[in-house]
Amino acid sequence: MAPTRRALVIGTGTGGLASAAFLAKDGFDVLALDAGAEIGGYLAPFSRDGFVFDQGLHYVGACRPGQLVHEVLQSLGVDASELFCELDPDAFDLYRFPDLDIRVCRPLAAYRERLGALFPDEAKGLRHFFGLLDGAARMHDALARGILGRPVLTDLVALTGVPALLNWSQRPLRELIEQSTSDERLRAVLAGQSGAWALPPSRVVGLAALLYMAHFSDGAFFPRGGGGGLRDALVRAAEAKGAQFRTRALVERIETERGRVTGVVLAGGERIEADIVVSAVDPTITLGRLVPAADLPTSLRRKAAVIEPSMAVFQIWLGLRRDVRAYGLGAQNIWLYPSYDVEEGFSSRFTGKLPPRPMLFVSPTSLKDTSGALAPEGGSSLVVLTYVPHARFRKWQSLPEAERGPAYAAYRDELAQWMLKELDARYPGLVGDVVVQAYGTPLTAADRTRATAGAPFGPAMTLSQWGPKGFRTRTPVTGLFLAGSGVFGGGVAPCLLSGLAASFLAKLSPR
Repeated sequence: MAPTRRALVIGTGTGGLASAAFLAKDGFDVLALDAGAEIGGYLAPFSRDGFVFDQGLHYVGACRPGQLVHEVLQSLGVDASELFCELDPDAFDLYRFPDLDIRVCRPLAAYRERLGALFPDEAKGLRHFFGLLDGAARMHDALARGILGRPVLTDLVALTGVPALLNWSQRPLRELIEQSTSDERLRAVLAGQSGAWALPPSRVVGLAALLYMAHFSDGAFFPRGGGGGLRDALVRAAEAKGAQFRTRALVERIETERGRVTGVVLAGGERIEADIVVSAVDPTITLGRLVPAADLPTSLRRKAAVIEPSMAVFQIWLGLRRDVRAYGLGAQNIWLYPSYDVEEGFSSRFTGKLPPRPMLFVSPTSLKDTSGALAPEGGSSLVVLTYVPHARFRKWQSLPEAERGPAYAAYRDELAQWMLKELDARYPGLVGDVVVQAYGTPLTAADRTRATAGAPFGPAMTLSQWGPKGFRTRTPVTGLFLAGSGVFGGGVAPCLLSGLAASFLAKLSPR
């Protein structure tokens, strides 16, 4: 019998955990390394005074039997039906504009009818937009079954819409929206999920946005126990097949010989040999810092050097000794837009100046989780976030958190008050009986997850970086593969798929 091959996984976010689980399932001797003190990346929760907070997970789609996330997890022995609870099917997303609330419901046909009733003069444009969105949903399901090796005859129907959809792989979402309607309010509604990919409609690839929206065409879900619940399920699945995990193991370089990976060297000099290495950290780190430059084409090294990250996030974590359902919140995400100009919420990325009022994303996590594990009885955990330019924090990024000083703390507090003022204007009196009030800046994300430029979604899904122009699972170095948000995009489903793809290609890699 051939000897068992050793596989190392660098990073233990969703992509790294999935890689470790699939590699172990496929018979590799797996060791997953994390530079931090805790496994999980953005799935790793933190707790204070009885409240548990997520760092990045807000909702997941395709969790029903036969759908993508459910089937991927099931192949690892994880029961998604048990793990996830469904968000409000009548309003898993709530868009709040100055004088218009939009309740995003499931299924897709019901949401289209709801918008048709609100915008009766826009039937033709809605038919055009939702025709493409419905095609993206069919493509999403067909791709999922194909990846999992379970195609069905009806998947041929999805192919009929491919040419029209592929046309939007080279055009931005805003162009599709403007082609569909001239109504200012409806344009804002169709762009309402823009915060989920951290780009304005003018810059995100149309097809990428459609596929993301399609992922939630049959509802949205949240893991019981929050991100930590999903993390623990993936760790158990990996460990059940023999995978091991190690924290405080910072990889300093990936070693190669004659164009083939041979192992890694940790900070401090320890060398760990391997036949396969899956790097589930940002590709700009893997290809720009860890791999010897001589092993990569010049074009790939240049690409890693100039890649644009997604926008950085500023978060407020609130633990309240009150039930926020009394203020109209439920098992849903809330997107608060101060105007119908969705682009404005992202303008700081390009100008460096914050808008007068922030666009906010509000996630009442304790209401999404039916287990009751995220807040004490009668209390609520709440996450409030907005997007900010990483450049505003750059002068402090080289300093340890404890040494960033009063100027950093003052600017952090200023941003938090700017956000809380807007939240109070939209939900008067919501924040009160505060037990925990903690802040997460772009530097906090870099500290805890080593996210490049504090960006939670990896490389931005722009026309010059997405799809064939993005990074791929396979690298020019034999035995080295990429996983995580830098491969198929940010979010749980793309990262799970990245781990599956890395394991599949690792099996095919020559010994």
